[in-house]
Amino acid sequence: MKETRSAERSLRKLAIVAAVAALALTLAFMAGCSAPANSTSSSSSSASSASSKAAVSQDLMSGTHHAVIEVEGYDPINVELDADSAPITVTNFVDLAKDGYYDGKTFYRMVDNFCLQGGTLGNNAAGNDPSLTPIVGEFSGNGYDNELADQFEYGTIAMARTSDPNSATSTFFITLGPNEYVGQSLDGSYAAFGMVDAAGMDTVSKIVSDYMANVDDPSMGTISSEANQAKIKSITIVD
Repeated sequence: MKETRSAERSLRKLAIVAAVAALALTLAFMAGCSAPANSTSSSSSSASSASSKAAVSQDLMSGTHHAVIEVEGYDPINVELDADSAPITVTNFVDLAKDGYYDGKTFYRMVDNFCLQGGTLGNNAAGNDPSLTPIVGEFSGNGYDNELADQFEYGTIAMARTSDPNSATSTFFITLGPNEYVGQSLDGSYAAFGMVDAAGMDTVSKIVSDYMANVDDPSMGTISSEANQAKIKSITIVD
């Protein structure tokens, strides 16, 4: 069954992905949300690329949906997905979750008042999964109308990417600060696709508090050893 779902997902994504070249996995920050404005590290560019935009599939999701992220040792993280704001992104995330793709992946990056990031093949900061076909970036800086991405708030879930706006695959992040802390780096530049509820953000805050001591690259907030990362048990799509 999982193989069938995977084949269906691949066919669906062919209709919604950008025709982008293979992406080099270079610096860790290139595959994530850019560093906050006051960070000592360089931030990734949100400049447009030569990649063509995806053809719009007739099989994209719409409306409001819900997902539950289970992290080992913690209460569930409940997420409301907004497929009206980001239909391509939500469809991609739901397909991956239903395929069990996220099972066993980890959160490998955390920056106080900025973001918690994970969901990458290999459970490290090397970048998005090269075996997956990138999706287009649904945000105003890339020519897409996505109100959720225009003003990032505390608890927003969005797709990480490289400097290519059409490079997101599986990696996602959750914002840890209000717009005054995260907006300058994220507004209009990353595909937000949902919100974590208050109880879920309590869990997210607990994860960050427990694992922050394991960060071994303070400038980027990355944890290099998988053994020291919070593990995602599963992501379940409720509706």
